[in-house]
Amino acid sequence: GVRAADPHRNIVALSGDYDFQFMIEELAAGAQHRLPYIHVVVNNAYLGLIRQAQRGFSMDFEVSLAFENVNRKDDPEAGYGVDHVAVAEAMGCKAVRVRRPEEFAGAFKQAQRLMKEHQVPVVLEFILERVTNISMGTEIDKITEFEELAESHEDAPTAIVMLD
Repeated sequence: GVRAADPHRNIVALSGDYDFQFMIEELAAGAQHRLPYIHVVVNNAYLGLIRQAQRGFSMDFEVSLAFENVNRKDDPEAGYGVDHVAVAEAMGCKAVRVRRPEEFAGAFKQAQRLMKEHQVPVVLEFILERVTNISMGTEIDKITEFEELAESHEDAPTAIVMLD
């Protein structure tokens, strides 16, 4: 909708792997109506927030989205289940998969080029480590940290910028 309302705005959507699957019809509508935008999908093949909520109950029940995709036998991400790149392409969109943090800048430029050239949505899928804990809370001053915060480059070697 934002693209139709403001054709010149730079638009980047962000979603996790499972919520992306809930919104898949937006890709087809974007391709059909030539509404280009970049959709970043962070894929760890896991229901991370649900898994974290279960931690307090010592559970880890049905939160993995991974399965061996028989259509991706030679792909290193075959165990990640759904092939989001193939899904996006089947919907008439373009897609780029990113496996390492140092590939981000080039992949983003490629996504921008594909978006301008084809005038359709471009999915930029980032393959993440399987189990990632993120901060959770209902209010900014009531956040639960599940891991120690990064304080040096050694704590977060792939970070682009470290806060002082």
